[in-house]
Amino acid sequence: MTAAEVTGTYTYRSFLNRQEMVGDFNKLKFAELELRLEVGADGHISGELVFTDSLSMDMVGQVSGDSPVTLTLTGKGRPGTSIADFHYEYDCRVLRHWENGINQRMTLAGAVLRAADHGSGASLARAGQTASSPR
Repeated sequence: MTAAEVTGTYTYRSFLNRQEMVGDFNKLKFAELELRLEVGADGHISGELVFTDSLSMDMVGQVSGDSPVTLTLTGKGRPGTSIADFHYEYDCRVLRHWENGINQRMTLAGAVLRAADHGSGASLARAGQTASSPR
Protein backbone atom coordinates (compact mmCIF):
# COMPACT_ATOMS: atom_id res chain seq x y z
CA MET A 1 0.00 0.00 0.00
CA THR A 2 1.21 3.49 -0.78
CA ALA A 3 0.60 6.58 1.33
CA ALA A 4 -1.37 8.14 -1.53
CA GLU A 5 -3.96 5.35 -1.24
CA VAL A 6 -5.05 6.89 2.07
CA THR A 7 -6.39 9.92 0.16
CA GLY A 8 -10.17 9.90 0.33
CA THR A 9 -13.34 10.63 2.24
CA TYR A 10 -14.17 8.59 5.34
CA THR A 11 -17.08 8.32 7.73
CA TYR A 12 -15.48 9.38 11.01
CA ARG A 13 -16.84 7.77 14.16
CA SER A 14 -15.31 8.01 17.60
CA PHE A 15 -16.36 6.38 20.84
CA LEU A 16 -15.72 7.28 24.47
CA ASN A 17 -13.27 4.95 26.21
CA ARG A 18 -15.40 3.54 29.01
CA GLN A 19 -14.35 0.48 30.93
CA GLU A 20 -17.80 -0.37 32.27
CA MET A 21 -20.65 -1.93 30.29
CA VAL A 22 -23.12 0.79 29.27
CA GLY A 23 -26.14 -1.17 28.04
CA ASP A 24 -26.97 1.45 25.41
CA PHE A 25 -24.30 1.59 22.70
CA ASN A 26 -25.26 5.21 21.92
CA LYS A 27 -23.85 6.24 25.32
CA LEU A 28 -20.39 5.60 23.86
CA LYS A 29 -20.82 7.96 20.89
CA PHE A 30 -18.32 10.83 20.91
CA ALA A 31 -18.68 12.02 17.30
CA GLU A 32 -19.89 11.03 13.84
CA LEU A 33 -18.58 13.28 11.07
CA GLU A 34 -16.99 13.25 7.62
CA LEU A 35 -13.19 13.11 7.33
CA ARG A 36 -11.56 14.23 4.08
CA LEU A 37 -7.85 13.53 3.62
CA GLU A 38 -5.37 14.36 0.86
CA VAL A 39 -1.91 12.77 1.05
CA GLY A 40 1.02 14.21 -0.88
CA ALA A 41 3.90 12.25 -2.42
CA ASP A 42 6.02 13.17 0.62
CA GLY A 43 3.43 11.69 3.01
CA HIS A 44 2.18 15.07 4.22
CA ILE A 45 -1.56 15.04 5.00
CA SER A 46 -3.99 17.91 4.69
CA GLY A 47 -7.74 17.81 4.95
CA GLU A 48 -10.73 18.59 7.08
CA LEU A 49 -13.07 17.04 9.61
CA VAL A 50 -16.51 18.27 8.58
CA PHE A 51 -19.19 18.98 11.19
CA THR A 52 -21.55 20.82 8.79
CA ASP A 53 -21.16 22.51 5.40
CA SER A 54 -19.91 25.66 7.14
CA LEU A 55 -18.13 24.15 10.16
CA SER A 56 -14.90 22.16 9.90
CA MET A 57 -11.61 21.50 11.61
CA ASP A 58 -8.45 21.74 9.50
CA MET A 59 -6.44 18.53 9.59
CA VAL A 60 -2.68 18.26 9.01
CA GLY A 61 -0.28 15.42 9.62
CA GLN A 62 1.97 12.75 8.24
CA VAL A 63 1.70 9.19 6.91
CA SER A 64 4.54 6.82 7.75
CA GLY A 65 5.40 3.15 7.38
CA ASP A 66 4.04 0.66 4.93
CA SER A 67 2.94 -2.28 7.06
CA PRO A 68 1.06 -1.03 8.88
CA VAL A 69 0.57 2.42 7.39
CA THR A 70 0.25 4.86 10.30
CA LEU A 71 -1.09 8.41 10.44
CA THR A 72 -0.53 11.18 12.95
CA LEU A 73 -2.92 14.10 12.63
CA THR A 74 -3.65 17.40 14.32
CA GLY A 75 -7.10 18.90 13.99
CA LYS A 76 -7.83 22.54 14.80
CA GLY A 77 -11.04 24.54 14.49
CA ARG A 78 -11.06 27.26 11.87
CA PRO A 79 -10.60 30.86 13.08
CA GLY A 80 -13.80 32.88 13.36
CA THR A 81 -16.04 29.82 13.87
CA SER A 82 -17.76 28.46 16.95
CA ILE A 83 -15.13 25.70 17.11
CA ALA A 84 -12.07 27.95 16.67
CA ASP A 85 -10.70 26.77 20.04
CA PHE A 86 -10.95 23.04 19.19
CA HIS A 87 -7.60 21.20 19.14
CA TYR A 88 -7.42 17.42 18.85
CA GLU A 89 -4.57 14.96 18.19
CA TYR A 90 -5.09 11.69 16.31
CA ASP A 91 -2.99 8.55 15.98
CA CYS A 92 -4.25 5.80 13.71
CA ARG A 93 -3.33 3.06 11.29
CA VAL A 94 -4.78 1.41 8.24
CA LEU A 95 -6.37 -1.89 9.25
CA ARG A 96 -5.97 -5.18 7.46
CA HIS A 97 -7.85 -5.71 4.21
CA TRP A 98 -9.28 -9.23 4.26
CA GLU A 99 -8.89 -11.05 0.93
CA ASN A 100 -12.32 -12.68 1.34
CA GLY A 101 -13.96 -9.63 2.90
CA ILE A 102 -17.33 -8.59 1.47
CA ASN A 103 -17.98 -4.88 0.81
CA GLN A 104 -14.90 -3.99 2.85
CA ARG A 105 -13.70 -0.39 2.76
CA MET A 106 -10.32 0.89 3.77
CA THR A 107 -10.51 1.40 7.52
CA LEU A 108 -8.44 3.70 9.71
CA ALA A 109 -8.57 3.03 13.45
CA GLY A 110 -6.84 4.60 16.40
CA ALA A 111 -7.17 7.04 19.24
CA VAL A 112 -8.05 10.70 19.60
CA LEU A 113 -7.03 13.12 22.37
CA ARG A 114 -8.63 16.47 23.16
CA ALA A 115 -5.38 18.46 23.34
CA ALA A 116 -6.81 21.73 24.71
CA ASP A 117 -9.84 22.89 26.67
CA HIS A 118 -12.64 24.37 24.59
CA GLY A 119 -15.92 26.04 25.38
CA SER A 120 -16.73 27.70 28.70
CA GLY A 121 -19.04 27.48 31.68
CA ALA A 122 -21.37 24.49 31.58
CA SER A 123 -20.17 23.60 28.08
CA LEU A 124 -16.46 23.52 29.00
CA ALA A 125 -14.78 20.45 27.51
CA ARG A 126 -11.53 19.73 29.32
CA ALA A 127 -8.30 18.68 27.65
CA GLY A 128 -7.32 15.06 28.14
CA GLN A 129 -10.56 13.38 27.01
CA THR A 130 -9.75 10.36 24.86
CA ALA A 131 -11.80 8.33 22.42
CA SER A 132 -11.29 5.44 20.01
CA SER A 133 -11.79 6.13 16.33
CA PRO A 134 -12.61 3.57 13.70
CA ARG A 135 -13.13 5.48 10.43
